[in-house]
Amino acid sequence: MYQPNDMAVNGQRIQNIFNTRDKAFHAKYKTPIAGFWSQTKILELEPLMDETLRLLVDTLGERFAGTGAVCPVDDWVAYYAWDAVANVSFGRHYGFIEQGSDVESMIAESTAGLFYFARVSQVPWVDEWLDKNPVMRIGPRPLVNGFLYSVKIVTEYQQHLAAAGRTVEQKPAEHFLDKYHRLKESIDFVDDNQVIRWLMLNILAGGDSTAGAMRAVFYYLGRNPCVQARLVAELDGANVTVPAQHRDIRHLRYLDAVIWESLRICPGVGLILEREVPAGGLQLPDGRLIPAGIKVGINPCVVTRDTGVYGGDADEFRPERWLRRDGESEHDYLRRHRRMSEATDFTFGAGSRVCLGKHLAKTEMYKLVATLYRAFDIRLLRTDHEWKYCNSWFMYQTDIPMVIKRRGKA
Repeated sequence: MYQPNDMAVNGQRIQNIFNTRDKAFHAKYKTPIAGFWSQTKILELEPLMDETLRLLVDTLGERFAGTGAVCPVDDWVAYYAWDAVANVSFGRHYGFIEQGSDVESMIAESTAGLFYFARVSQVPWVDEWLDKNPVMRIGPRPLVNGFLYSVKIVTEYQQHLAAAGRTVEQKPAEHFLDKYHRLKESIDFVDDNQVIRWLMLNILAGGDSTAGAMRAVFYYLGRNPCVQARLVAELDGANVTVPAQHRDIRHLRYLDAVIWESLRICPGVGLILEREVPAGGLQLPDGRLIPAGIKVGINPCVVTRDTGVYGGDADEFRPERWLRRDGESEHDYLRRHRRMSEATDFTFGAGSRVCLGKHLAKTEMYKLVATLYRAFDIRLLRTDHEWKYCNSWFMYQTDIPMVIKRRGKA
């Protein structure tokens, strides 16, 4: 199923660490950069995230809080997700927030690519006749535009280095392009092409997937005013700043519960992450043996509605399930929470193939939600309003009209 995600440039298929089934290839190209994606390293990027958040707060204030215009939050969450990952990736924004639109249709093209991948990955041989057709390519050409954008960024970066004597504009933190480029000095197989391939994954994987997860938070808070009021009270009580700082919000229990519950009830990935049973087969807890070579997987949308894990009301949005119950021992609570969080986290994959961007996505989510609900009063036009959504491997949601007003407490 992953082969249609190969990028085709000048007739050549190029695999990456997301779609390769080659364990040696995956280990070779993931190992040099894996450390950059740890929680500790991601937090070093917080000043860059704050730049994007300040721009977003100012822009939302001018366009919506200051005018009374209805804000299409589904669009603006996407603008933030894409601009935020751009800033931590190469130290500049695409311009979505500033322009308030889909610059050069980059988001639309990425979405079209995922719509293509979701369908064609289920019948991968069709890809040979469509996107990988050597005579005439048919379809949205997934990943190609992201690749070309990465080429442009790296080329400009090299030009700036040459013009400035190996230095570039100083940013408040070292972004991924700085880090990837520096690997050229110590690893023989790292060249500009490899930097581009790594950077391309930042660009394409960090926008749509994170936006889908973030939209759920705003939608379900809008549908549940009592939950929103409790969250805002917690943020006010902690005197959270704008932009919110990780050190100030990491221990906020209700914010944590809201984020976990949103990730649970609307996972960012809505189709199975296929895996192949290795030699020797897979022994299930109930005694059944799945033979080697069989493709297996569990849909995150099924895992996160398991009543045995989350309770009989698993279909409801209820952040309180993540809090300690009256009369529940600390030991029992931690065990219950661990089981729920492990099942919810399965959306990001597991083991050696776990999503590299998991910590970045979660940090961006926590900071965005804490910042905007501290700065603004954000309400759905009607609490019974229902969004529109589409599962196309990533989850895509539209029609989230909200009214934004300044709170004046931040």
